[in-house]
Amino acid sequence: MKKLLILLLVLPLTGCYNYNELNNLAIATGFAVDIKDDEYEVTVLISNSQKQGSGDSKSSASAAVYRGKGKTIFEAIKDTSLSISKQIYISHIEVLVLSEEVAETKTTEVIDFFFRYPQTRNEFYLVIAEDSNAGDLFDVTTPLETFPSQNISKNLEITEKLQGYIYTVTFNEFVKDLIEEGKNPTLPTISIKGSVEEGNKQENIEKIEPQTYLKLGMMGVFNGSNLVGISNKDQSKGINFLNDKVKTTLIVTNINNGKVVVELSSSKTKKSVEIKNNKPKFNIEINCDGSIAEVASDIKVEETEAIEEIKKQSEEEIKRIVNEAINYSKELKTDIFNLGSLVYKKDHKLWKNIKDNWDNELNNLEIEIKVNLNLKTKGSIDNIIEVR
Repeated sequence: MKKLLILLLVLPLTGCYNYNELNNLAIATGFAVDIKDDEYEVTVLISNSQKQGSGDSKSSASAAVYRGKGKTIFEAIKDTSLSISKQIYISHIEVLVLSEEVAETKTTEVIDFFFRYPQTRNEFYLVIAEDSNAGDLFDVTTPLETFPSQNISKNLEITEKLQGYIYTVTFNEFVKDLIEEGKNPTLPTISIKGSVEEGNKQENIEKIEPQTYLKLGMMGVFNGSNLVGISNKDQSKGINFLNDKVKTTLIVTNINNGKVVVELSSSKTKKSVEIKNNKPKFNIEINCDGSIAEVASDIKVEETEAIEEIKKQSEEEIKRIVNEAINYSKELKTDIFNLGSLVYKKDHKLWKNIKDNWDNELNNLEIEIKVNLNLKTKGSIDNIIEVR
């Protein structure tokens, strides 16, 4: 009976969407929020379908950007719609870009709007525009993706997989970190390299080396809903390790007056807490698989002792990077590693007593870090190539 009822409810929804209604929608693929003159400025990137009855695709840009201002985000969107002959539809946005000022002071308002707005699916990526207006990111064209929003989202995804400096954060993931006991959010950053005016020209796509492009930065760190800092490379990679977000990355060490590079193919971080005398002690274990990717040193990689030295030095380098992130978290007085949440789950009564002072307690935490690196291969040759 339940299956029949569900089927009856679903059947009316499976028909084709009314063509005229769809034709009256302006499909947004990107959304940006700035603060201008004490008002919100929203920038909406619209997928530019061809005019009805028009067969000329050469004269039309693949996307169009519209801006509006208002005392609230909703009012700014309504102002934007005055410039568009169609209804703005934001259910399919791929990325939401916040300016640094918005991330520092107005994140709560942005979250509230997207939670209340009925069209949103909340699976889009969030990113912070570093040292630039958020809306300007949509003005930069790229030869690799049709829409600027796709350029940002694809860049986030591929960098997460290959670099280990940043990781993607969806709207729902950000809110989960925001409301979870003992955890603060992080977001990746992105900036414009070059002139926005040049980046908006067709020539920017046609050149072999674009004059203007978008470049991902490091992780932005929050305390509650407020952005409080942007990490450097080591800190950002350490944040990735501690939050178990590293898929692959490079570990560079100095050995025998040269450098050796180990490429990690996998990494798994486990965090646990012990309670002793009403004080938490944290254990962090990082297990990695990797291989020697580059040897610019006179170390003899065919020797077992050399492999052990590379393994040891690489483990120490990972530990150093992780400590850089922990120290940065202490400096900003914000727990971005879920440590407080571990205490909350382990001993709810203890957490109730210490949570109000938790940000200050970070400096006094006992944290033990163990790194285990499994060096699978040393590459396809036994030693460095010697030129005679």
